[in-house]
Amino acid sequence: MRPALLLVAALPLLAACGDPRDRCVREATSELRTVEALIAETETNIARGFTVVREPGVRTRLDLCIAPSDPFLFCTGTEPTVRERPVAVDRAAERRKLATLQARRAELQAQTRQALAACEARHPRR
Repeated sequence: MRPALLLVAALPLLAACGDPRDRCVREATSELRTVEALIAETETNIARGFTVVREPGVRTRLDLCIAPSDPFLFCTGTEPTVRERPVAVDRAAERRKLATLQARRAELQAQTRQALAACEARHPRR
């Protein structure tokens, strides 16, 4: 009974892997997707004039704990947090960065087309 339960629990993990063709396509388009996300982020930063910086931190938590010897016991603990803070950007520098990213995207589009053709050759659709 337990092996069957483990198999059922592992099915979502196995499904996430996908078939070989899906993995090939995902790998072939990975860098292009990253560059396109960076282009979108840079365009947003230029339009609004600032970026949002995420800073990790720690927050102290105060809880009411229950103990047999003391019914009202306070406990402290910490938990990680993330604070978002706006930071002004140099629009000229952001525009230069955008131009570089757009040039890189043009290079990657040609490379990605070749990689996708190779994926199709190795893993034809059924």
